[in-house]
Order: sequence, then C-alpha cells, then structure tokens
Amino acid sequence: MLYQSAQDFKSPDQILGMADITLYGLTTCPHCKRTLEYLKTAKAEVEVVWVDKLEGEERKKVIDKIYSISKSYSVPLVVKGERWVLGFNREKLDELLRS
Repeated sequence: MLYQSAQDFKSPDQILGMADITLYGLTTCPHCKRTLEYLKTAKAEVEVVWVDKLEGEERKKVIDKIYSISKSYSVPLVVKGERWVLGFNREKLDELLRS
C-alpha cells in the first residue's frame, strides 16, 4: 500500500513491521522513485511513506523517525529491521534485500 495522504497514514510505530521494508521518500524526488521501482523489480514487499503528503504532527513524527534512524533528513531512506540504506545505491539495496 502506498500512503498518499495523511488519512492513509499510520503512526511510525505502526508502519514498521507491516511489511519487510519501509521506504521513506518524497513524491518529487527522482531517487526515491527509482529506489521504489528497483525494490518492486526485486519483488520486495514495501510500505512507502511519502513524507511530503503528510501534514502537521504526523509529518513531524515521520521526519523525527527518519532522523533517529539515519542521523540525516535525507531521502530515500529504506529500512528493513535494524538495517537501513540512505539514497539510491543498488549494491547496498541488494545487500539489504538479502539480509
């Protein structure tokens, strides 16, 4: 499921665990879109959180979550369990998918 609006959004704690992988990104980010397409071609089950589609407190919670994971506000951020990849990097994404 792709979270398109705040109404579809679940809290950050609810998101993790719903799918194997969570992708945090912006709808205007070409690297985010390329990362999503790459994960889809790998047949990964992915929950996508489009940060720019969120508003208010929900957006703040997600941005805080992104920073708490990567110590950066950059996207795309791909999270699987305790492991994560920042940016589009095929080699690191492949490693994440195999873990």
